[in-house]
Amino acid sequence: MNAYPYDILAFSPHPDDVELGCAGSLILTADQGLRTAVVDLSDGECSSRGTVEQRNRSKKKAGELLGLCERFAVGLPDTKIGTDPGHRTPIIQLIRETRPRIVLAPFWGDRHPDHAAASKLVQDSCYFAGVAKIGEGPPHRPERIYYYMLHYLNCPFTPTFVIDISAVWDRKRAILAAYGDQFRWEGNGLKTVLSRPEFSRFIEVKAAWFGAMIGAPYGEGFYTPGPLPLNEFPRLLHPPPQVGEFPAFSIY
Repeated sequence: MNAYPYDILAFSPHPDDVELGCAGSLILTADQGLRTAVVDLSDGECSSRGTVEQRNRSKKKAGELLGLCERFAVGLPDTKIGTDPGHRTPIIQLIRETRPRIVLAPFWGDRHPDHAAASKLVQDSCYFAGVAKIGEGPPHRPERIYYYMLHYLNCPFTPTFVIDISAVWDRKRAILAAYGDQFRWEGNGLKTVLSRPEFSRFIEVKAAWFGAMIGAPYGEGFYTPGPLPLNEFPRLLHPPPQVGEFPAFSIY
C-alpha cells in the first residue's frame, strides 16, 4: 500500500487543460502503477464551443484513457477562478484528503486569465494545506509543485526537466480526440483558435520542441523554481547506453 493515497494530483482550470499540457506524462505515470488523479477546477461552462454535458462525456472518456484513479470536480466558476479567497477552501480540503506527493499546475505566465489564476490558487492552497489551523483535517503539504505549459503569454519557459512521451504520443492524441467538440471544427458553431486545424499542429510542434531538448521525438516540459534535490548525478539514474547507442547529449 502506498504511503500516500495519490502520487500525483494534476490540477486543470478547465476540462481538457491537463490533457493538453501533461497527458503523456500522466499516462507514463499510470503505466508504472502509480496513483494519479485530475482535479477540474471548473466545468468549462463558458467555453465558446460545446456544452457542459459534452465536456463531461469527453473528460470521462479521457480519464479512462489516462488511467486515472479518480477525477474530481471542484465547481469553481469558469472565467472567475481565483477571484474569491474562498476558492482556496475546497482545494485545501481536497489536498488533505488525497495527500498527493506531487502536484501539477498550469504555469502562471499563461495568456488565459483562468490558467494564470489557477496557478497561483493551487500554489497558495498547497502551502495553506500544510497549516494546521486552517481548514479541517490533518495538514498535508505536497513535496513538490511542477508547472506545465499551455498557451504562454510572452515567451515559453525554459523547462526544469522534460519527460520523453514519444512512446505514448499516439495515446495522447487519442485523448485529445475525445474533446472533438473543442479541437475540431466541422462547419458548425463558432470557429475558435482551438478548433482551427493549425492548433493541432501547434500541439505537435510544442511536443517536438520539448522533445528536441532531450534528443527525443516528443516531450512535455515542466518548470519548478529552484533546484531539484538529487542524491546522485542525473545520468546515473538511468542505465548506460548499449553498444552502438549514443546519449541524447554529448560534451564532444
